[in-house]
Amino acid sequence: MDEPLYPHLNKAASQTADLPDEKRILAIKMGTWITYTRAKQLLEQMEDLFDHPRIIRMPNMLIVGPSNNGKTQILRRFEANHKPDPNPDGDYAIVPVLFVEAPGKPDIGAFYDKILEALWQPYSIRAKASDKAHKVKEVLRSIQLKVLMIDEIQHIIAGSQSKQKEFRNDLKTLGNELQISIICAGVNEAFNAFNTDEQLSNRFEPEFLPKWSLNDEYGDLLESFERRLPLRKPSNLRGNPAIAQKVLWMSEGILGEIYEVLKRSAILAIKNKSEQITMDTIEKIRWTQPSKRKVMPPPI
Repeated sequence: MDEPLYPHLNKAASQTADLPDEKRILAIKMGTWITYTRAKQLLEQMEDLFDHPRIIRMPNMLIVGPSNNGKTQILRRFEANHKPDPNPDGDYAIVPVLFVEAPGKPDIGAFYDKILEALWQPYSIRAKASDKAHKVKEVLRSIQLKVLMIDEIQHIIAGSQSKQKEFRNDLKTLGNELQISIICAGVNEAFNAFNTDEQLSNRFEPEFLPKWSLNDEYGDLLESFERRLPLRKPSNLRGNPAIAQKVLWMSEGILGEIYEVLKRSAILAIKNKSEQITMDTIEKIRWTQPSKRKVMPPPI
């Protein structure tokens, strides 16, 4: 049996590795799902919510972590694992899992608009929030929803105390009346927002996505990324402590930033024909650390 041409790559990346440079670069930019321990744990917990029998007080979850640290990807992965059933013989498709993003402020009417938009349901933007609530509940019952996922939930604290309270109360009512589980995700401010409401904090069990640190799991992550980047030579990211530390420092331990450093480095490695990520390659990419992107440069 012939040895694989690119033993450092997985099957999909091996098939891509011999494509023209522009197609390999496009594949890198498209990205890929990476399984890691914490994501796997959260997805398993989300499956438990999906399978939970409908009761008056359904269990819920709040996923908390830094921006760009994988929260949305986990929600989208769960959504992809539970695709809608067109249900051609029924009046509605069956949509067991629904993903929406919280509106930019705690406006419950705007929140209901987002749910209806996600389900391609017509609505009047001028309708009263109570009328929208009635329609949303009717539609969500018809599609047999089990789990509602709300991303960027920290937006609910971007308004007055009365608006925040109204939003939180409607969220509790939605879960109670429909007997669905609700999974919210947001940055650290989301944890504080939920803790201001005792009933809400009791209903939503917090789960945290911490930043990455220099350990074996981080090494596994680097190895997983390398196996998916269609470079024709091995980079040995896990086995090179200097590169591992450099990537961690540049990304500040944030998952999405780690991936972006490696993607840009891989694209440069294709363009300069080196076909592997080296320290020199990493140091030549255009990059600003996340914490420094909001800092104005000094005047020239």
